[in-house]
Amino acid sequence: MKKIIYTCLMGGLCLLGHAQIAQVADSPQFADHHLASQAVGLGDKYPAKGQEEGNTPARMGRLLVSDSLSIGDHIPEGMVFNSILNNDGKPIRLDDYQGKYLILQFWAPTCTASIGSLPQMNRFNEKFGDKVEILPITVFPEKSILETLENIPVLKELDIPLVVGAEAMIQYFPHSVIPHFVVIGPNREVLAITGLEDMTEKNIVLLASKNEVAFRLKKDTEMEIDLKAKLISESPQVSNKNIWFQSAFTGYIPEVTSSLTQNLELSSHIRIVNLPLFYHYQLAYSERSLTDYFGTNRIEMIGFEPDEMNTDKMGLDYTAWKAEGNHVFGYELIAPLHLNPYELMREDLKRYLPQIQASVEKKPKMVLALVQQEGKIYPESTAENKSYNSGPAGVKMVKYSLDGFVYHLNAMFLRNSPIPVINLSGIDYRIDLNLEGKMTDVESLRKALQQNGFDLIEREEEIPVLVLRKIATSKFVGL
Repeated sequence: MKKIIYTCLMGGLCLLGHAQIAQVADSPQFADHHLASQAVGLGDKYPAKGQEEGNTPARMGRLLVSDSLSIGDHIPEGMVFNSILNNDGKPIRLDDYQGKYLILQFWAPTCTASIGSLPQMNRFNEKFGDKVEILPITVFPEKSILETLENIPVLKELDIPLVVGAEAMIQYFPHSVIPHFVVIGPNREVLAITGLEDMTEKNIVLLASKNEVAFRLKKDTEMEIDLKAKLISESPQVSNKNIWFQSAFTGYIPEVTSSLTQNLELSSHIRIVNLPLFYHYQLAYSERSLTDYFGTNRIEMIGFEPDEMNTDKMGLDYTAWKAEGNHVFGYELIAPLHLNPYELMREDLKRYLPQIQASVEKKPKMVLALVQQEGKIYPESTAENKSYNSGPAGVKMVKYSLDGFVYHLNAMFLRNSPIPVINLSGIDYRIDLNLEGKMTDVESLRKALQQNGFDLIEREEEIPVLVLRKIATSKFVGL
């Protein structure tokens, strides 16, 4: 299923501290440290300022400020990169870029802003490569970059060359915030040093078509925070908190709209604001399953007072109920993709709410079973592309799964039904289906299905049910 929230990566920046550690920006993504200046030998040739080609500077145990380049300087001749990905194993000589504009992008696999910008830089290369070319550079070794490319689907299609293990380039262009861009002219002159926010198609077009350098100068700054201040919830001067992993549980936050969002694109980010605990448990145990979605008709609550886990109150009554302070809660999880976010969420709920015991148990329940009519065999879709269009008066799906359709019935059209719908058709392939009828009315839905070789039969089946038991008196830290 498509992600229901999209996080803008381009707004985040990653900082390098005094120890040259690149830190992940506010967007929740990865968990590796970036050592921008490592005391290792140089595998590539970077002639220091004034050196002959073939000579290399000393090991990078510290920043060689005397070798740094500024706007108006010329990069030395003879720079060669031997560790390259996406270049058929061939080295890259910066001298070969003479006659066109070259933009060096310093990035790191631990920086979400860097990672999020790579596909855009790849598109710029495809569009403007005859006049302007972008070359991403990182101090990280090849192994780390390959792992990043493998674990992030949007990066697998990149064909832009990636320079890896280039520690010595930091001496020429020292910086504390990445991504960091250096614009080099056709005659090897440094024309601009800028940040991600200025690396736009408009500015690239001006450079390629009018030789106009419209990039603002990037000046990296550092700040200190009070040693007693809480980094995440306080320190407002630190806009990007470098969060790699976080789990938080809150009480009612006045004047904030209730919401539940998920982003599982580059990392796991779950955020719930001002919602009853019913929805916290529903998400944690339903996960993203199409078949075992725990709607109100598949959740049993034992030992709770009326309106304790959820309520039917509306309008001003609902607002007053929330404001009582012990009915709605917030939760946020930020975690790397290799961890199951819903398992982490379940563990957190056990820690935060030990008075509630949750378990998934198989129980006999009345269901609406979606089945094929006897003697009917529904064909597999032959369409090239899938689509799904729905409304109160019908559903039209092309090359779509019945499990997805049944999920939509349970989560949307029939969410208030006392009986859940389950798919017992035996169809595990994608089909085309056009239903005309009132999707919120069981009888109308049944007739529409019958006209297409299906049926909706009410009967008892043993299915997984989420059981919530109150085993102790509720105690909340904020009260």
